[in-house]
Amino acid sequence: MQYRKPLTLALVPSILFFLLSLVSVALTTHYWIIGDWITPRGVKVQTGTFNDRTQSYTIDETMVYFTSNDTDATIVSGCLCLTAGVVSLIVWAQLRKPDMDTQFATNKRRFWILAVVLTSLVGAVTALVSIILHYTNKGDDAFGCRSETLQMAGKFNTNKYCTREAAACNFLPKYLSKGDKSSAALGCTEAVTVKWLQIALIFLALLVLSLFAMQARIRRKTRPMRMAAAEKEPMPVDSNQGFQSNERF
Repeated sequence: MQYRKPLTLALVPSILFFLLSLVSVALTTHYWIIGDWITPRGVKVQTGTFNDRTQSYTIDETMVYFTSNDTDATIVSGCLCLTAGVVSLIVWAQLRKPDMDTQFATNKRRFWILAVVLTSLVGAVTALVSIILHYTNKGDDAFGCRSETLQMAGKFNTNKYCTREAAACNFLPKYLSKGDKSSAALGCTEAVTVKWLQIALIFLALLVLSLFAMQARIRRKTRPMRMAAAEKEPMPVDSNQGFQSNERF
């Protein structure tokens, strides 16, 4: 098996790695904007407490606050994976050059392989952290949020601390108006998509890393054999020089 085969195979996952990372960053930025600037986060929730004076159920004025570290981790993951995707494409183009297979280019090859390994590994780790935070930040109530309720002057005020996914998918759609439910639904779809994209990014990062490491290992092991075969090849003879030497006789 020649080293060019895994190197050639590395192109497709490198392209996918770059594109999915770009999609992840774009979607995360978009649902961040939807959650902070478009979808209302303050809603009125009817409680089970009946007010005899007003002859109505007490209204809880609830405000949703988003947890930040899970979204921050997703942004960092997308940016680092995007960097790793760009690096892998550059390295793929560099390692295909004929002069990169010489002994003099050993340090260059090591530099490029190390760049792919480090950026891909860091991208995979941050994507894994992003997935973990999406689950560990979930609260213990029915919506996956943490609640803090205060009562002042007979009024209830609840602060809910939710991930953007829990807020857009579970809590807010139940209390928003019809006009605002569509923006919450879009934010929910994008948040869930980005969450599962992290798994794809982890897989692609490890696949790209493995293919480049494999070609480096095969290249190193087969170099003596390839160099020996190159030395046995006959030197090409210039036809013009042969013609001139015949004219002398």
